[in-house]
Amino acid sequence: MTITQVYVPNLRAEGQLQYESRSGKRRQWTPLHLQQSPLDGACGVHALLVAVSLTTGVPRAQLEKLSEVTRGQWHAFFQKAKRLYFDGASPRDLQGCAAELKNVRTRTYRPGSVQKAYRVCLDAIEAGGVPLLGLDGPSISHWSVAVGCEMRAGQPSALLCLDPSKCEPRGGFANAWLDLSKERQPAKGRKLYSYRDIAGGLKQAHITSVLVVNGLDAIDVQAS
Repeated sequence: MTITQVYVPNLRAEGQLQYESRSGKRRQWTPLHLQQSPLDGACGVHALLVAVSLTTGVPRAQLEKLSEVTRGQWHAFFQKAKRLYFDGASPRDLQGCAAELKNVRTRTYRPGSVQKAYRVCLDAIEAGGVPLLGLDGPSISHWSVAVGCEMRAGQPSALLCLDPSKCEPRGGFANAWLDLSKERQPAKGRKLYSYRDIAGGLKQAHITSVLVVNGLDAIDVQAS
């Protein structure tokens, strides 16, 4: 069976998952994964920052100083983002945060089916964007970064994810995946699919929205 996987650009997994960050003319490989606390409810903010890192190359060290920035676009971003802690975020909330960043553009899709969601994610990745998955199910309401799309025998089989609530993947790009090969139709509501992680976790979920993040250029936190 032929298996094809397509990933977002600017990634490498040589032991630690890294992205290519940029500061002026300097480029270097930097740790990517931003793991949230199990208590903060800020999966959307963490996922958005991962997407911004991948699409703009903003250095990780600068992101870690967000709470110390006192002016400019990143101060405005953080003021909006911190209100989402413990409460969760809608697509509009995340777009509101991203709108404070001059070189970031977002668009929300409500695909209606996993097949359409897969196509949105694949098109976004091939165009240099990063899709965020809004997942919902009986025991999950969550945001995850779709870093890759997988096909088996020419058919969409999985969306490969970097989940901010899970541990960092080692030697790979994804720490979770939404299995599209099998579906379950509950008595009420939408079809559910298995969302698995590398620690063995399993939840049933469907995709409520796809938020695609695109970057126009590198962002310098200190200079903005």
